[in-house]
Amino acid sequence: MKKAWLALVVAMLHSVYAQSHDPKSPTPLGPGINKGNVDNVTGNVYYSFSAGPGHVIMKFGFKSLGVFGNPLRQGLSFDLYENGKFLSHSIIVSTDKLEQVSPAGDLDSPRRFTLYVIPQQGTIRLGGYYEIEITGAVIYGAAKATGAGAKPEDTSLTKSVGPLTNGPVALTNGPVTLTKPGGSLYEPGITLYHPGQVLTVQESPKELRLYLAADVLFDFDKSTIRPDAAKALDQVIKIIRAKSKGIVRVEGHTDSKGVASYNARLSEQRAESVKAWLVSKGSLNAATLVTRGFGSANSVVPNTKPDGSDDPAGRQRNRRVEIVISK
Repeated sequence: MKKAWLALVVAMLHSVYAQSHDPKSPTPLGPGINKGNVDNVTGNVYYSFSAGPGHVIMKFGFKSLGVFGNPLRQGLSFDLYENGKFLSHSIIVSTDKLEQVSPAGDLDSPRRFTLYVIPQQGTIRLGGYYEIEITGAVIYGAAKATGAGAKPEDTSLTKSVGPLTNGPVALTNGPVTLTKPGGSLYEPGITLYHPGQVLTVQESPKELRLYLAADVLFDFDKSTIRPDAAKALDQVIKIIRAKSKGIVRVEGHTDSKGVASYNARLSEQRAESVKAWLVSKGSLNAATLVTRGFGSANSVVPNTKPDGSDDPAGRQRNRRVEIVISK
């Protein structure tokens, strides 16, 4: 049993045949179930396919492999792009079994898409097994399904596992609309936040909450956006455009060091800086963005250890800006 599991991990850690890690040269998806293994060290995987006009069903599946045989809750994102423009975002969270989602919709004209398969980031190697199947009005660029060498198990996406779709999403490029009737892609209460990660996501039935690490956005004790924060903020803009239907809240938070009044003011200034960046760089409507600074009032973890001593790692997590998109 142990040897079989080790062989599986070794297979995961090596690039799977036919998987592309170059967004400029994505692997064409083939008919049937395209299988592969992914981890946060090897990096993103990219696929391409053409579809439309007509009805298209995109079926995604993900199973976390855990760490050293122990189950570990992980997320895998499936982001859809057309000509470099972000269209939609799906995420599957798995602990120890294959979880699935199946967004579907209609295209009014032929389109070519690139699918980004993005593993959850973390301080340790995280990975798992995934499946992709596109059916309906789709044109395949490969003779058969890709991903030879992936985990050999019967995890067909055609198995009945109940509703797997999420709420309405309008693609931002032209008249194309892929509708996704139903509930949420995310399990309520799941947080994909990790220390040092620039952008992470939490979704509940009522809202989508984006976490931005303040230590990456700002220099110490400052509220000016750092140049290297642009990539994460660009992704925030794309998600807001795809998901927002009204008011978006920008909330600033600090750790517990310092005077409460000063922390409240700094957190408000940082929230205002993020709003200004989103408006100036992303052309978002300033009237739909509201800001508030909470100082250290809403910590996500304790700022001190159980013995009462300082916890720098905890304080780092608490220094953040949250973008809250109501559903």
